[in-house]
Amino acid sequence: MDLSTVIRFYIEKMLKDVKGMKVLLLDSETTRIVSTVYSQSEILEQEVYLVEKLDADPGEQLLHLKAVCFLRPTRENVARLRKELRSPRYGDYHLFFTNRIEDLRLQDLAEVDLRETVFQVQEFFGDFAVLDPHHFAVPILQNHVTLQPFTWDYGRSTDAVTRMTEGLASLMLSLRRRFAVRYQKGSEMCEKLAQSLHHLTTSEERELFDFGKRGGEVAPIVLLLDRKEDPVTPLLLQWTYQAMVHELIGISTNRVDLTHVPGVKKDFQEIVLSARQDDFYRKHMYANFGDIGAAVKDLVDEFQKQSTSSRNINTIEDMQNFVENFSEFSAAQRNTGKHVTLMSELSRLVDARTLMQVSSVEQEVCCSTGNLMGHYEAVRDLINSPHITDDDRMRLVMLFALRYERDGQTQLTDLLQRLQDFGLPRQQLGLVRTLLGHAGADKRMGDLFSNRSFSSRFATMAKHSLRGVENVYTQHTPLLVNTLEALIRGRLKDTDFPYIDKTQNGASPAKVPKLIVVFIVGGTTYEEARALAELNAQGERNEGWSAGIRILLGGTGVLNSKSFQQDLMAFMALN
Repeated sequence: MDLSTVIRFYIEKMLKDVKGMKVLLLDSETTRIVSTVYSQSEILEQEVYLVEKLDADPGEQLLHLKAVCFLRPTRENVARLRKELRSPRYGDYHLFFTNRIEDLRLQDLAEVDLRETVFQVQEFFGDFAVLDPHHFAVPILQNHVTLQPFTWDYGRSTDAVTRMTEGLASLMLSLRRRFAVRYQKGSEMCEKLAQSLHHLTTSEERELFDFGKRGGEVAPIVLLLDRKEDPVTPLLLQWTYQAMVHELIGISTNRVDLTHVPGVKKDFQEIVLSARQDDFYRKHMYANFGDIGAAVKDLVDEFQKQSTSSRNINTIEDMQNFVENFSEFSAAQRNTGKHVTLMSELSRLVDARTLMQVSSVEQEVCCSTGNLMGHYEAVRDLINSPHITDDDRMRLVMLFALRYERDGQTQLTDLLQRLQDFGLPRQQLGLVRTLLGHAGADKRMGDLFSNRSFSSRFATMAKHSLRGVENVYTQHTPLLVNTLEALIRGRLKDTDFPYIDKTQNGASPAKVPKLIVVFIVGGTTYEEARALAELNAQGERNEGWSAGIRILLGGTGVLNSKSFQQDLMAFMALN
């Protein structure tokens, strides 16, 4: 099950069904949705003459073009369409909405379509952005700015719940499956979202979601989790290709901005990282840093061979072969240059910020058995180093604070004082207390550091001591993996993760759903996406506890340590 094929199907159907030259009209969110699964060249192949935003300044009339509108059915978009239809710029309009559209809004459009330029209206359920085949996002936007999860309780939670409900409902409708909903108890946002989904699918739009059961198949599950349950994963440095690029540089809708990189060539100031369009990236996106370096070297060597052979042009036949293969040669040249540029920048940042040393201490604090004084001394010595950045100092102290929230207050006070002596502003230091106040031990249910019980402590020792550690920089396993294992093995307690439909509580743990959608309110990470990709691969091979099961991961965006701290800072500004 590849989510990108769902969105691509909708786009292809829109563009192929409307024959002739056309313009594709999008809004800010559908621009993201389309750009993550479709390249510009692929769109042009469908006789698309222009791609424009619906809210762009109106240009000249192009009545010979047909307008294919792929839009979210929002009040704002309907208002913009009304304005467009009063004075049409294009010959006819074909309206495709990403979700259900209210009858009243359709009536509003019909009232202004006096020239009868609207030829069709359809609902295509693609109200989410696909990041990877198993990974999607439902971003919470206001005025084109992503709302921060910690600020949703301040008069915006209703809008956030509505948007998340719409995104998850469209996923259900696109997969034509009716899901059971479980949510994390103690999370107000998860409970509100579960109630909203339940109301929509069982009352408001019951007939729309009545797909029936497939031959006695166990109903797939939507599991709603709160980011506050695991604040560690977004704070850790990453060492696999995709996650590392996002942590150190940033990825936005499959695009990486390198304009700030010293000496970067113009052609590589913005690059696209898409598993669909880039074979090298698809093969190595989950590989670790050392393996990526070796793979990029092999990529360069292979390109040099192609380059050398292309110079041996002695006959007409050689010329013909070169011309025929020139586009492939150019694509290989650009792709090689792209990954060399990325690896060069990653290597520069690793060296400049001594990130291997930083990561080693992070992993030790989060993953090894309790050693308060040893971890305190390691963090203290490292934050005193002049070679690491203030951001890295903050992350180290925040991770220490989460690990030793109850026993290490004296040491934490000393570490915060040292940060203040380094010149970090008091407001930034306040992030530590804010983090503990909203994602501390008393706000979480799970055993984040596997240190609450004898059995969990023994499991940690077995994992990291008895069997050894394959890579000291990637010891950490996201809490999400443990939660999913408990769900699949029938050990996830109904008291902690109840069904929103109370009649399903106590369902037989022997009946395991073949499809699970995990949705994290507050955002996912690429480390979690990689972990689930590995579980899906095991499921396809019918191995391990995830055998035969497909898991999809979604959230309100993709976090790195910088954006996670910005979320906290936004919350602090409201207090």
